[in-house]
Amino acid sequence: MTSCRCVVAAALLLPFLAVIAAAPPRDPVSQKARDSAERAIRWLLDAQNRDGSWGDNAGSRGEVGNTCIAALALLGHGSTPTRGPHWHELRRGLDWLRVRTNSYGEGRTLDEATLLQRKLGDNADLYLVTLLYSEVVGMNTDSEEDRKMQQELGRMTARIASLQQPNGEWETSYEPMLTTILAWLALKQAHAAGITIKQASPGKVVEYLRQQCLEPGTGVFREQKWGRQERFVTQAGGLRVLNGSGLGQTDDARKATQVLVKMRFDQDVGGATGGEEFLGALFATQALYLEHDAHYAAWYPRITDALVAGQNRDGSWMGHHCITGKVFCTACSILAMLTPDKLLPMVER
Repeated sequence: MTSCRCVVAAALLLPFLAVIAAAPPRDPVSQKARDSAERAIRWLLDAQNRDGSWGDNAGSRGEVGNTCIAALALLGHGSTPTRGPHWHELRRGLDWLRVRTNSYGEGRTLDEATLLQRKLGDNADLYLVTLLYSEVVGMNTDSEEDRKMQQELGRMTARIASLQQPNGEWETSYEPMLTTILAWLALKQAHAAGITIKQASPGKVVEYLRQQCLEPGTGVFREQKWGRQERFVTQAGGLRVLNGSGLGQTDDARKATQVLVKMRFDQDVGGATGGEEFLGALFATQALYLEHDAHYAAWYPRITDALVAGQNRDGSWMGHHCITGKVFCTACSILAMLTPDKLLPMVER
């Protein structure tokens, strides 16, 4: 009798077990963020120039920096140069970039006097193309393309390394900390892609942020350029470096996290957002995702709601000061909301 009951009980459980086994894993990206990102991707594709490039806005002349950030958004959305929903558009962008970076050498400029350069440093385009190439090297259609890309990466990283100042930061710009963090991230990802980095010191970047920018008692990152103000963009960038350097459990990082999670991403200019704020939103989301704790769990829906609230009807975002171009703002927003997909190695330590 007992054995019969066991058989009957097992038979009754089978349908439930089958449902559990067949249930797909929960999507780490919220439906709200997924829907918003899809609308933004459609706008970004429509904004691509016929030659494969992107400029500040739809119809603008192609620029290296904007083409790179748009290509990174397509990578973060799930396309590679050979497969994925928008592989063709991504490859067109990469083909345009390869012409611009072919035989890159020291002293050569890629763009001149663009909006991104005026706000994120004269070499912002170099940092962004190095970051992009570090993500796609190894994904090309043949080994010769990969070999050429690796050679260009070697020359680009050597140039970036030569620009680091003795105190660890990079060139002075409108946003000194964001400039330094972009350079740090480019070299970090190039190293992860197997490129040998000489001269530059990641440790000096951490030292610069901790000793010259971080207020030990409060955990606030401050920089001289902005009168030592408490700002979201610098807080997000500083924490991105600490957490990305494996220092997320230090007292410095914990204090900095407590400050960041109480901030609004649009607080620095009285609720007006520029490209710097959208880049800050990306850095903050990546920084908190690396620790994946309760702070991230609370932050992700908050930043999603804030970004969706500011999204234009056509699916884009635009800046209302400083970096105003829709392409940069839209691409950063896409990458921030799709961070949990982990499709870009730039999220990893």
